[in-house]
Amino acid sequence: MKKIFFITAFLLSINLFAQKEFYELRTYELFQSSSVNSFNQYFEKAFIPALNKLGIKNIGVFREVSESLPSKFYILIPYESFDKYQAVVSDIASNSELISASKTYNLYGKPMFNRYDTSLYKAFDGFPKISKPAAGKGFFELRTYESFSQDAARRKVNMFNEGEIKIFDDVELGSVFFGEKIAGDRMPCLTYLLSFESLEERNSNWDDFRVHPDWIRMKNEEAYKNSCCTSITRVFLSALPFSQL
Repeated sequence: MKKIFFITAFLLSINLFAQKEFYELRTYELFQSSSVNSFNQYFEKAFIPALNKLGIKNIGVFREVSESLPSKFYILIPYESFDKYQAVVSDIASNSELISASKTYNLYGKPMFNRYDTSLYKAFDGFPKISKPAAGKGFFELRTYESFSQDAARRKVNMFNEGEIKIFDDVELGSVFFGEKIAGDRMPCLTYLLSFESLEERNSNWDDFRVHPDWIRMKNEEAYKNSCCTSITRVFLSALPFSQL
């Protein structure tokens, strides 16, 4: 009986893991001389349609709200599984239409971007799939929490799964995705994306979060003490017109 129970629990855990999405988050850095128009056209007319044909939906394309240099654009790509990610990467690398589009838009002497960084995430148990923002929620906040150890990172993810995500919902922080980084720089860390109507709504809702009784209780629980964070990075973003988020 114990053996049957163990096997059943193991299979259920595999199934749950399989249901969680994976995310690729790319950050593109543009030259001052880069053609933003070419950059946008490549993703709108070539890259995103190619991914859509492969079954990838809800692709987010954002630019930083600030006017800092160099300009940065962010591409969020959700995958239903890690196997799907691997298959898409392989297909994209040999896609003749994309290769041709890259040659057309990314001209020598006038490149549409300098370089891009990419990171891979697995979704949290408590938020296994991306949530498309409601209409009018076009102001985004991308937050990354870096931890000082794997244990601290694990406990912070647990904190989200075991109640913090629900508090986000209570105060309407507009959760879009939560991901634990499995490949990329500055690990261990987690990243999540929130959506709002405006900066003013964002500030008001975060104020509500800070005084929420469940948050005050959770942050003082022994299991979560010293779980966050050695560094918090915050970036405000706006969705491009052809973004699917």
